[in-house]
Amino acid sequence: MASSLELEVTDSDALLGLCLGCLPALAADEDAALDLQIDEKPVAEAAVSGVAAPAQSGRLSVEMSIGGLEHRFRGETVDTHRVSIDFRRVWVLEPGWRFGISDRLDQQSVVDNGDRATLNSLREAYVSWLQSVDAPWAVDIGRLQLRNGPAYGFNPTDYFRRGSLRTLTTADPIALRENRLGTVVLRAQKLWPDSALSMALAPKLGDYPSNASFSLDLGSTNAQNRMLVTWSQRLNERLSGQFLWLGERGAAPQWGASATALVGDAVVAFAEWSGGKRNNLLGELAGHSAPTRWRNQVATGATVSLPAQLAVTLELDYNGAAPSRAEWLQAMTTTPTLLGQYLGAAASAQDSASRRAWMFYVTQKSVLLNKLDLTVLWRRNQDDRSWFTWVELRHHWRNADLALQWQRAEGKQASEYGALSGRQSLQLVGTWFF
Repeated sequence: MASSLELEVTDSDALLGLCLGCLPALAADEDAALDLQIDEKPVAEAAVSGVAAPAQSGRLSVEMSIGGLEHRFRGETVDTHRVSIDFRRVWVLEPGWRFGISDRLDQQSVVDNGDRATLNSLREAYVSWLQSVDAPWAVDIGRLQLRNGPAYGFNPTDYFRRGSLRTLTTADPIALRENRLGTVVLRAQKLWPDSALSMALAPKLGDYPSNASFSLDLGSTNAQNRMLVTWSQRLNERLSGQFLWLGERGAAPQWGASATALVGDAVVAFAEWSGGKRNNLLGELAGHSAPTRWRNQVATGATVSLPAQLAVTLELDYNGAAPSRAEWLQAMTTTPTLLGQYLGAAASAQDSASRRAWMFYVTQKSVLLNKLDLTVLWRRNQDDRSWFTWVELRHHWRNADLALQWQRAEGKQASEYGALSGRQSLQLVGTWFF
C-alpha cells in the first residue's frame, strides 16, 4: 500500500513531502556528520591513494506495498497498493572517468483526482571526471542530486530542492531526499584534504512542471538559470561547515551557512541558515504581495546517541518567508480556497509551510529481535498546533526487508496536517534487493 503521503499528489497533500523531504548528513554517525558533504570526496581519496575503484557499483530493488488509507474527507477507508522498481549504478569507464544513472519507476493506486498511477523519475544521469593528483579537480555534467544541509526535516541551504519531489512514496525524510530528482548542472570542484570549493551552473531547460508518466520534468528542476557556489571546510575532527551563495535570474541572491559539531562523544549538534531578499508566498497567492525584503530560514538541533543503539534527534525549524498566524488567518478569511494553493506551492519549493515547527526523529536498532529496527518520526506545526507521526518496524535479511508502517495526521481543517486527505494509514512493505 502507499501511505497517505505517497498517494496524495494534489496541492494540499503534497505538503508533507515538503516538510519531511530532506535527507540529513546522518547526525548519529560521527563520520557522516562531519563529512564535507561532497559526493566525490571518497572517490578523490581513492584516486590520491592509488586504490583502484571498482569497475561498477550499484543496486536494483523491487518494493511492493499493500494496506489501507483512512480518507479524511470521504469518511471511508481506501485499499491501496504500490510497486516500485529502483535502479542505480555507477560505471568506471577508464581511470578518472565515471558514468552514473539512477532511476525509479512507481506504479501505485489512485486515491484522489489528479493522482498519476504511473510515474518514472530519472533521478541522475551524469558523466564525471576526476584528476588524479594530491589536490584534484573534479568536473561533472548531467543530472545530479546536489544536496546540502545537515538538518532532517527542513534544509534552508538545500537550494536545488525546489520541484525535485516528483512522487511521494514514504514519510521518512532520509528516503525522500534520496529519491528526489536531480538538477541538470555543469559542476566543477577543487578538492583539498580538509576543504573544497564547488561551482555549479544549472541552465533553464523548461518552463512548467510535468506530471506525464515518463517525463524528464526539467520544468521542475531547471526552470531558471542558476549558479551555486559552495565552500566546504573541516576545521578539525569535531567541527565542519559550509558556506553557500545562490544566484538566480530574476531573483535576489541567497546566502547560506551550515555546521555540524561533535559535542562530547555522544551528541552531534547541527545548524543551517539561509537569508536573502524574497517575497511572501502567501501574499503573492492572495494577490496582495508584501514588499520584497530580507527573510531568514533556520534549522537547528542535535542527535544524541544512547546505549543499545538508540539515537534521538530534536530539530527546531524557523521559516521567515512563511506567514505569521495572524497573516494566515486574515488570508483564510478573505480567500478560503487559499489553503490548498499555499500548501501546494510550499510543497513544490520544499519549504516549511509554517513559520515555526519542531520535529523528533528516533531510531532504535535491533529492538526486541536482532535486525528488527524501529523508526519514529513526529512533527508539530507550532503555529496551528497540527501534528504528524510516522512509525516503522523493519526487519532486515540479507537480500530483503519487511516493514510495517503506520502514520497519522491531525489538526483543524484550516491547518497544515489537518488539510491532508489521508488522516491515517497502515501498510505492509516488502523490499527485495538484487
